[in-house]
Amino acid sequence: MAKRKIKKKRFIKLLLTVFFFLFIFSYFFNFSKRDDYKTGFPKNQKEEQKEQEREYNACLNRKFNETDINDNLNSIRNGINEYIKKNHYEVSVFYEDLTTGFSYSYKPTTIYYGASLIKLVDALYLINEAIIGNVNLDTETITYTEKYKKAFSSGLATHKYGDKVSLRNLITYAISVSDNSAHMMLIDYIGFSKLKSYGESLGAKVILTGGDNFGSQTAEDTNIYLKEAYRIIKENEKYGPFLKNIMDNSERNAFNTDTIKIYHKYGSYGDNYHDIGLSLEEKPYAISILTLHENSGYKEIVQEIHKRVRELHQSFYDSRQNLCHAEIYEK
Repeated sequence: MAKRKIKKKRFIKLLLTVFFFLFIFSYFFNFSKRDDYKTGFPKNQKEEQKEQEREYNACLNRKFNETDINDNLNSIRNGINEYIKKNHYEVSVFYEDLTTGFSYSYKPTTIYYGASLIKLVDALYLINEAIIGNVNLDTETITYTEKYKKAFSSGLATHKYGDKVSLRNLITYAISVSDNSAHMMLIDYIGFSKLKSYGESLGAKVILTGGDNFGSQTAEDTNIYLKEAYRIIKENEKYGPFLKNIMDNSERNAFNTDTIKIYHKYGSYGDNYHDIGLSLEEKPYAISILTLHENSGYKEIVQEIHKRVRELHQSFYDSRQNLCHAEIYEK
């Protein structure tokens, strides 16, 4: 009898011990899951949701492939071409989405007198030299003399002959107010051949041809310069804000409207009017529109073509979003 009682007591103790550990385990398990219960999602489902979001964003940003083109995008591209032809516009266009590489172009290799577009190359060269430590934009100066005096030079108009003007100020004048005197001083400082070689090193095929210090351009090449400007703005904490700031100007900016903001550089001479720039919105892109319409409604032409290009840009992302949603969430 005594043995049975002892066994019974041991059995009860064992049961109590088991219940105790089950209680402890249950308590800590529920505690660790408490945040998940608050949100209403089990932990593994939240992780799956985050992983799907990462995959979706990666899908949105993956590089463009020709298989991305659908009937709607083809229709919009053809519509831009038809609009240009119907109105007999003498223009070249190059647009490129800076995340995926999706692009549209119209006569991108036609050669125009580039005029002040070359000033962006001045800025890119010297800013890259400053980034690697070869020049100091603030301490290195050029003396303003009578030989540099040119028309359309409102920046240097605030200086007198003999003034030592910093490279930073000259770059600012060249881009923000398209100062011709500043460009002449900068190209002297850089060297004609060195600036030409620099542009070619970026991939440009037509630069500083035509016998003067401004030279010719194509929309294909100006897009290369814009992509380099975007790289600096995006990647360099010291000089990116400087470049962005001087490209943020209203000096003959044919792109800007109440709802559209483009960081740009224009060029104008004779019948030539060109505008090239960057949209730095959530889905950034580069846009070059070169024209022979300085004296025939260039602003309206640039804005109307740009409006249609923006429609193409948005339609591409609408299509990409639909594709990625189906690929990630409906598989």
